[in-house]
Amino acid sequence: MVQYRMARPDEREECIDLANYAFHLDFEALMPKAYGKNVVSSAMHMVAVDEREKLRGQVAIFPELVKVGNSSLKIGYLGTVSVHPRSRGEGHMKVLMDKWLEELGNNHDMVVLYGQRQRYEYFGFTLGGVKFKYTVTDTNVRHALKHVDGKGISFRSLFDIEGGEDFAFAINAARSAYVQRDRQLQPLILTTLNQKALGVLENGKLIGYLITNQEGDDISEIALENTEDLSRTIKAYLAYSGKERIVIYTPEYEASLNAVLGSFAEDFVIENSDMYNILDFANVLEAYLTLKYTTTGLVQGQFSAVMNGQPVTACVDSNGVDVKRTAMPDAIVLSKEEAQRLLLTQHGRFMPIPVPAGWFPLPLFWYKVDKF
Repeated sequence: MVQYRMARPDEREECIDLANYAFHLDFEALMPKAYGKNVVSSAMHMVAVDEREKLRGQVAIFPELVKVGNSSLKIGYLGTVSVHPRSRGEGHMKVLMDKWLEELGNNHDMVVLYGQRQRYEYFGFTLGGVKFKYTVTDTNVRHALKHVDGKGISFRSLFDIEGGEDFAFAINAARSAYVQRDRQLQPLILTTLNQKALGVLENGKLIGYLITNQEGDDISEIALENTEDLSRTIKAYLAYSGKERIVIYTPEYEASLNAVLGSFAEDFVIENSDMYNILDFANVLEAYLTLKYTTTGLVQGQFSAVMNGQPVTACVDSNGVDVKRTAMPDAIVLSKEEAQRLLLTQHGRFMPIPVPAGWFPLPLFWYKVDKF
């Protein structure tokens, strides 16, 4: 008989072995912040075990605290969804997912993951969020940045630079929205999913950092003390990397960053960020509407709805954003799927629902190294 329970501390290696076997990957190398040799990670896993106490399946939750302005959201990033090949089709994933969501519903604001859309829609997740993707070529640099002086900018492994870890921690914590990162675990966090961290130096002084893929043509995160150094940094990086074309990802709410990149990038597209399962609609709505209000701006107005049984009324005026856990008498009633489609996706605008222009989608975004 199969038992579903939390993994024991002594089952750490079994959890990693099952993930490696199921995905044909090395999870200790791929996800060092969760599976590094000195990281105790078994407590993150809910497992299915057979009568011999052998693992048949597992689902893990990586705990994250997300700071959005003055709000703090308790997030569970769901991952390592793995079933032993000989136990597939036995329903273990469904039981484990349902049990996790039931447990997290009592004390979390949202669950996040990235995965195949329809697979996780069955569990209440919606593909959405907002991720900006820029393509910058050497031709863009040669023409649009021809008068920009990139001399003096150099790049080195961030962790080979004295104070690099503390610098990256401070820049992340200064963002208008960010996943809280453990200061001591920066080398593990910033190398998650085969990323590498480069310090940006100006005449030997650390002024920012980039997080790239191993090939160096995909920048998943760029952070500078002064946005005015962005054009110089991009020009210097193209020369440093020897690439003819690079891709850069940013959140919508980094307004100054997007203004600079948009002035010379060859191409720009809006993509989904992740899949989201909102557990507390009022908390998520207040946090991200306020973020949007303070960064890209919102028109004044009011919206009231009962979302998945949760009454919410949001008002935006000259004083800012106010969200109450009550609904107007004529409030629209939305299922969870409908509510998340409205709040999280580009297609919510096509729903026949009266909403102030531009309020949605909410600008949810996860940097790659904060994923799990």
